[in-house]
Amino acid sequence: MSQTPLISVITPTKNRLKLLCEAMESVQRQSFDAWQHLVVDDGSDDGTAEEVARRAATDPRIRYIRRTAEKSGANVCRNIGVKESHAEFIVFLDSDDLLAPSCLVRRVELMQRNSDLDFATFQTAVFEYKPGDLGRQLDPELLGDDLLRFLFFECPWIITGPVWRRTSLLRLGLFDESLLSWQDIDLHIRAVTAGFRYLRFPDVDHHVRWQFEPAKVSIEQRRSPRHLEAAIEILEKFERLVREGPGMNWVRQRALCSLYFFVAESWLAAGSLSAALRSWKQIRRRPLGSRALHLSGAALLVVRALGSPGRRVGGRIAHKWKGWMRLRTNPELVVR
Repeated sequence: MSQTPLISVITPTKNRLKLLCEAMESVQRQSFDAWQHLVVDDGSDDGTAEEVARRAATDPRIRYIRRTAEKSGANVCRNIGVKESHAEFIVFLDSDDLLAPSCLVRRVELMQRNSDLDFATFQTAVFEYKPGDLGRQLDPELLGDDLLRFLFFECPWIITGPVWRRTSLLRLGLFDESLLSWQDIDLHIRAVTAGFRYLRFPDVDHHVRWQFEPAKVSIEQRRSPRHLEAAIEILEKFERLVREGPGMNWVRQRALCSLYFFVAESWLAAGSLSAALRSWKQIRRRPLGSRALHLSGAALLVVRALGSPGRRVGGRIAHKWKGWMRLRTNPELVVR
């Protein structure tokens, strides 16, 4: 067994012991030995510390780290893991997801052969109970404008997709701990707009659990007023990254407008038409969208706030309107 890890797997966790054990076992089943697994605990009280310590006692490649800083959250834990890592390459594995047995050896070989790469991405398969039970990938499309797809929230890869060169992650500045949500999207947008070198590969080498958990940040960011209020600042940051990086054009403006409308729709679902209209008005203040785009979108928000049947009719019209206004990459106009 190698004493010097070539790649670190970093797993943030909090009170997910059963799922964490499955994730750890997927790392231990890797087809080569030169890895370390850093489990960064965000404050579990379900026996996580004891179980990870038990496994580490028989496998020194496993290390338990407890977050002691005041700031909490998965991305704080990921940053701790990167700083504590002793390997050249980094992979982030959430505590409810799994690596395929050949994942790490393939990623290490690729990055060693391509020393100019900052990162490379691989495809994600989704499952509910065991890998393969849903029979599909998260997003099988490899071609297209990756930055644009992130700006449309049609993410071409997610957190476990990339293998990072550790020095590149440090140069990028790691995860932005000041953000309440969308930190992984922010990280990837920063990498792309900064001109980081990367390649994408069609191989499926990891599996993401597709289950609804109301407490997940990805769910909370669509419902929590605190997250929705913070979203405008995040979108302003995305706009700045685009302007300072590859530059703004019409289609990137429309993608950013689509995010403002997403926030507006989320406010509407949370029961606040006034907050929805205020968020949508940002496209004129920035400015990103035309007066006609703003007025038509505002009218749709009002119609949808009227309730049934106005909500149903407004939803169908909004779907078509997004296509007409190019607020989606795929302007499908037919709704069942």
